[in-house]
Amino acid sequence: MRVVLSILLAVLPCVTLATPQFTQAECQMLNEQRLEIRRQLRQPYNPDHGQQLQVRLKELEQLLKQHCRKPVKNPPAVVAPVQQPLL
Repeated sequence: MRVVLSILLAVLPCVTLATPQFTQAECQMLNEQRLEIRRQLRQPYNPDHGQQLQVRLKELEQLLKQHCRKPVKNPPAVVAPVQQPLL
């Protein structure tokens, strides 16, 4: 049991490093949204709206934590597959 647990703990950091990183622009946009929600939370709000803001804030913080550790300057070029004509 200890062996399995220690293997999982050793592999877990590698898995988190393998997550794709967003671009700097995407990370900046997510951070701006997070700051806006924090501003809204400092204003009066009803319980339902406050709960929605808290859920969105947690989502944004999770995205930033996972995908914005080392944001890339330019997005990788994606090559679209070329379709072959039907004969």
